[in-house]
Amino acid sequence: MDERQKQQSDINAQIAAYIPSDAWDSTVAIVQAKKPSVCLLGTGILFQISDVRFVITAAHVIRYAHEFGKTLGISDACGSFVSVPGNWISSAPFQFDSIEDPFDVAVYRLPDRAVQRLSGKRFLSKDDLDFSDQSPTTVFSVFGYPGIWTLPSRASDEKLVLRPLEYTTYAYDGSTEALTGYCSKYHLLLGASPEENTMEDGSMLVFKDRQGETGTLRHSLAGISGCCVWAIGDLDIPADCWCNRKPKVVAVETGVYEESKVIRATRWVAVTTLIHEAFQDFRDAIESWTF
Repeated sequence: MDERQKQQSDINAQIAAYIPSDAWDSTVAIVQAKKPSVCLLGTGILFQISDVRFVITAAHVIRYAHEFGKTLGISDACGSFVSVPGNWISSAPFQFDSIEDPFDVAVYRLPDRAVQRLSGKRFLSKDDLDFSDQSPTTVFSVFGYPGIWTLPSRASDEKLVLRPLEYTTYAYDGSTEALTGYCSKYHLLLGASPEENTMEDGSMLVFKDRQGETGTLRHSLAGISGCCVWAIGDLDIPADCWCNRKPKVVAVETGVYEESKVIRATRWVAVTTLIHEAFQDFRDAIESWTF
């Protein structure tokens, strides 16, 4: 191990102490099933308001499944899958004075039978959220399932094999001119430069599929769409003081800009806005939150 890798390893170890250890408990894989095959579509987040539970993901994940008439499911705590058919509420183009869909988020209200199957998982609540503007020096962590690392099930005697990605990075501070669809009001940008992608030991993180082929950034990260973005620290604050700030959920990952090496995430207020509009019972509760 050379000196540069050792220094990076030390930095990674210092930051790792502040990554929420229970983030995976509220993370699920979104899969599509058409017997006998099961394939990864994206990543989802478990969320609750009062005693009602939801799954949150990116709207384009749901649109893709519905386009091909596939049955949707989410992973539970035991390596099995819970069916989540129909009744997904998605943001849509033109809905917010835009030709495109700037939010790109979808919400599914879980029935009681599905919630029971998710025993052992954790549902995020208001106390886990941060609606405030993030500093340009914020450090973020995302938790998702890259498709490039996934082995699909193609027969009834095969099991879908998932490998999770825990990725920590900084707020992107470059030009946004080439970032089509980006709006600072709705989105956060996270850097994804290959030079800054490192493993726990400080070595370079290279996304390779199970055949050893290296993928593009967009191809490599396909599958993490809909995953949770946590704010865990700030570069302007010494890392040993990060314990004074509880990690908070701030956004949902919704896109990747290949050429600029940037991850786009939709601010969590889009989720609560969608729930507010779709479920009248929760309007008073959401309106009482301070954004």
